[in-house]
Amino acid sequence: MAFLQEYTMLDELGKGGFATVYKVRHNELGYIRAIRVLNETIVDASSKTYQRFLRECKLLLRLGNGNHPNLVHIYQPRLLENKALVEMDYVDGQDITHYLKQNQNFVPVEDVIRMAVQMSSVLAYCHEDIYHFCMDRDLDSLQDDPNDGSKVLMDEKTRQRLITKYKVIHNDIHSGNIMRREDGSFVLLDFGLAINGDEVVRSSRHANGAPEFKSPEKWDDESILSEPSDIYSFGIVLFQYLAGRVPFPYNTSIGSYKAEYELGEAHQKAMPPSIETLRKEFFEKKFKGQEYKKDYPQWIEDVILKCLEKDPAKRFRNGKELHDFIMEHTPMAVKIPDEMNAKLELLASDNKELESEVMNLKKINRSLNKVLNEKQHVVLQMEQSLREAEEKSDKWQKACDGLEDEVRNLRDANVVLNRQINEKQNIIIQKDRMLRDLQVHIVKPETDGMNNTMISTSKVCKKCGTQLSPTAKFCKKCGSKI
Repeated sequence: MAFLQEYTMLDELGKGGFATVYKVRHNELGYIRAIRVLNETIVDASSKTYQRFLRECKLLLRLGNGNHPNLVHIYQPRLLENKALVEMDYVDGQDITHYLKQNQNFVPVEDVIRMAVQMSSVLAYCHEDIYHFCMDRDLDSLQDDPNDGSKVLMDEKTRQRLITKYKVIHNDIHSGNIMRREDGSFVLLDFGLAINGDEVVRSSRHANGAPEFKSPEKWDDESILSEPSDIYSFGIVLFQYLAGRVPFPYNTSIGSYKAEYELGEAHQKAMPPSIETLRKEFFEKKFKGQEYKKDYPQWIEDVILKCLEKDPAKRFRNGKELHDFIMEHTPMAVKIPDEMNAKLELLASDNKELESEVMNLKKINRSLNKVLNEKQHVVLQMEQSLREAEEKSDKWQKACDGLEDEVRNLRDANVVLNRQINEKQNIIIQKDRMLRDLQVHIVKPETDGMNNTMISTSKVCKKCGTQLSPTAKFCKKCGSKI
């Protein structure tokens, strides 16, 4: 194919009346993807076929805004040499119709519940949650939150308006459109009949979905399409995956017209057969000689029967309500992919070791707390002693301050006294000097022959030093002769 010159074709994955899907490798960039190529030759970009193709791509690109892990992701559509094509993620696995047949119409109930969890999550996203990733502040006339400019004001009326605008009804859910990856996860494909708001995309080869999965209201009026229609179709898929076959087979051996009429009557009026009986039948065919015992919880059968209610009002309102119900009843081990279970087991083992370490640490902590309490008690006592000492120190300081004041006063008084003492001592010294002078210079009048000057003389006892009168011949004190 000339238009595939930039790819190396690795495999043809499927071919239908509208398009063919190939597994390819990009020659220049080396990545592996699937490409979907319309079978019809496109004369120009304005052709109705190409425009329908673009509408489906536009819808899938919008669905990709939320990057849901269970939706197929596509990339920019292209028109090359009169062929319309679009790249999409290559899903390594097979659709659950073929997977079920490969496993002789019996798969473990854990696989059924995992599919229910993941596909109901996709329906919740398409029917309701997608508006989070598509709304536009300007185009949808949304007001900024005054408290947080990164958010918009969202009341219930606005939310419902956005849900109605952006919700997507798949309109063609069947087991051939659900791929089971090799890792056990599931992907929903083919939005060729999807309804986005009031716009219907018509790029599928089916008139209005696979007949075995068509809801009762579609048999009466194909224009009445809603979320409960998707819920019914998904209920058929769940029934088939758990029981081993669809509740109402399409028996073309009696003629297509009669087969379709009887199939429509069954969907509108008949009760589905027993799931347990059918599962038992396929179990005992696959595991010969073994006796089947009911291996699935009752709640999953209740989910299926509610999805298959003839009256749309009695079904789950939309994928969001269905998914919430399933998540309330699903064991945690099934809510996550299989590859995570091994990690959880390893973490659980590590957790036990950690719990043991924690117990030991708690013991050590209790011992440390005991020591800490004792130390804290000692600290409290020391703080109390310190406070008491500080109180005594304050008293001592006050007493010292008082003594220092007294000392300063005494020093001042001492300075004054010393000054007075010095003054008195100076006076005494002066008086002593005057007294000595008086004692030494007692005058006796004598006449100098020349100038009649009075000469004063005195005697001193050589033995005892007593002063005597000039005329004394004997010392009055010691009696010595002068």
